[in-house]
Amino acid sequence: MNAAKIPATAVAVATYVVVAGIFTQSGVILEPAAARFHVPLAQAAIVFSYASAGNLGGIVLSTMIFALFSIRRILIGAYLVLFAGVATIVLTPQLGVAYGAMFAIGLGVGTGLSAGAVILAKLYVDRARAVAFLSTDCAFSGTGFVIPAVAAAVISAGWIWPSGYVIVAAVALVALVAALIVRLPVTTGPRAAVEATREPRRPRAYLTIGLFAAGITAYLTGQTTFTLWAPAVLHDVFHLGSLQAGGIVGSFFGPSSLGLVTAALVVSRLPPRAVLIFALVMGVSLTLTLALLTNVHAFFLVTFAFGFTTTCMFKIMISIGSEQLPGSPPSLVTFLLLCSGIGTTVAPLLSGAIVRVAGLHASLWCACALHAATAAIVLAALLNEALAKREMRRAEPARPQRDHDAESPSPMSA
Repeated sequence: MNAAKIPATAVAVATYVVVAGIFTQSGVILEPAAARFHVPLAQAAIVFSYASAGNLGGIVLSTMIFALFSIRRILIGAYLVLFAGVATIVLTPQLGVAYGAMFAIGLGVGTGLSAGAVILAKLYVDRARAVAFLSTDCAFSGTGFVIPAVAAAVISAGWIWPSGYVIVAAVALVALVAALIVRLPVTTGPRAAVEATREPRRPRAYLTIGLFAAGITAYLTGQTTFTLWAPAVLHDVFHLGSLQAGGIVGSFFGPSSLGLVTAALVVSRLPPRAVLIFALVMGVSLTLTLALLTNVHAFFLVTFAFGFTTTCMFKIMISIGSEQLPGSPPSLVTFLLLCSGIGTTVAPLLSGAIVRVAGLHASLWCACALHAATAAIVLAALLNEALAKREMRRAEPARPQRDHDAESPSPMSA
């Protein structure tokens, strides 16, 4: 990694830490939040839906604003909204006001997350970009382990229920101060236009992008379907206790952290597309195995392998998909992120309808079908991309081949 890119990379990774810090502590603070607002748990849980809606809104907003404002200004605006939301949630005793505050928090972190993704897409290409994106998932998983524990500890010590949000806001403040100091990639003005013309537009680019967008949506829908319904399947179909059944989610996301670190190391040595194809095959094979299993112990073991081998797909698809247009325009990066948000939003609706008609076990077949669809779509995208590269070589036979391991010499702003 080019040493000059490390400060900007650190800012980008910090935006993922902030998102993880906000969303992974929800289960820890649910009961204290219900006690604060004097409402049942089910009603208090609605407040977290507003944060999710705000996060999705921030990503939608980000598809439009990077052509108008610099990354630095967007980060300033995003985190000021976050700080305002956290201050409000700390001070208000009214649940209605808390809904608005949580939407603001989600809006801030969603926009900040998009800025982090754009930074990485502008700094790196091909293998280096895939490694950078995988590192953000590693940071996300690590934060998801640390922040809930910290939030539980400080609340147990008598701190107010949103103390974890205050801690995350402090992390965001450090990231914001760093963003004011370090050099960040350019997304507007003449220099950005030069960046966009540095490499030729690929034939079939928009078809490839559309396929990757569909693949990302299908993948996140399938993953969310599994993590949403697997505990219920174990409880009602395999007759496992509620506590043990709930452990299946940890059996997926725990190994996924190790899998992401492993994938980052592997991608630094092997082509990202080869790693992606392996993960696609494993996703189909393991979800099919899970749908067919009748042994609960085997179910946990296969889930472990499922989490370890497949969670790298998301960021590798983002990485490859964002390469399809010259200069990796921010609108493309944020569009691909938006597709992931659509997948997680659609999953409960789609899978819920299937479960109502065909029963709980059908959710596993639904997850399998979605992973099979992901594999078919993404393999079509990779084939289309390969055909486009062949057309480019035929059109410009004298053009030197791009070094796929090189890092992008992206212009940086002061």
